[in-house]
Amino acid sequence: MSKIAIVGGGPAGLSAAIELRRLGVERVTVYERERHAGGIPRHTNHLGFGGRDLHRMMAGPRYAHALIDRVERAGAELRLGTPVFSLDQLDADAVILATGVRERPRAARLVPGDRPAGIFTTGSVQQLSMAGRRIGTRAVIVGAEHVSFSAILTLAHTGCRSVAMVTHLPRHQSYGVVKLATASWRRVPVLTGVEIAEIVGRRRVERVVLSDGRTIACDTVVFTGDWIPDNELARHIGLRMNPAIKGPAVDHAFRTSRDGVFAIGNLVHRVAAADRCALDGRAVAAEVVRSLA
Repeated sequence: MSKIAIVGGGPAGLSAAIELRRLGVERVTVYERERHAGGIPRHTNHLGFGGRDLHRMMAGPRYAHALIDRVERAGAELRLGTPVFSLDQLDADAVILATGVRERPRAARLVPGDRPAGIFTTGSVQQLSMAGRRIGTRAVIVGAEHVSFSAILTLAHTGCRSVAMVTHLPRHQSYGVVKLATASWRRVPVLTGVEIAEIVGRRRVERVVLSDGRTIACDTVVFTGDWIPDNELARHIGLRMNPAIKGPAVDHAFRTSRDGVFAIGNLVHRVAAADRCALDGRAVAAEVVRSLA
């Protein structure tokens, strides 16, 4: 009886589980460290998910729920709230790493200044928004990626106005239509070629100072994007790493440097869309089955 363990319950891991069961693998177990599966999409309540894999456009939470429902109907096991620190925890013939990425928080970006309340990442803002919590009234968004423009909508949903978007790059990194539907529509200026030089505030953020000397009054700062692979497990088990991605190196079949260990999704990409990662999950399933045979 073949046993496959999948570490990570986002779109890539869930899709791998669905496909493995479809291909006849008897025991498929998904280990997810959070108490809910679904990954980043379950916090992202806007359209843009499911086009490539499910062939219909959905909001993030609905997309996550659709994948979870398919996993359960396929008969794969979901072990939630179960972090994996070592392969010794897993009784499996093959392991698929689908641990995804995370945003760099303020501390990892070495942004100087005070340490007041009101500093978030996009992920924390999305979770607070879904819980119906207030975040602030005036926000500066650091970054100009897809997720940065998504943050404008999330903040607006909580009653917080985005007063500026700041990026050190010469232009934003999203699609023009995305910028038009978010920043332009809500009249949020996108300031390029500048960085946050200092955050000022005692109990709560009061203002930010930019690298060109300008100041912006605000009570909230949201650090977005600047993704890094969630690579702790891959490093711990000694996988050869790809220095350009900072995730494990893989070949065309998603095989890592360790026999029987595969890696997929944003652990090995430069931040691909959720449904693109889901296609990785489908593709790796066939490779795993082939390797077992």
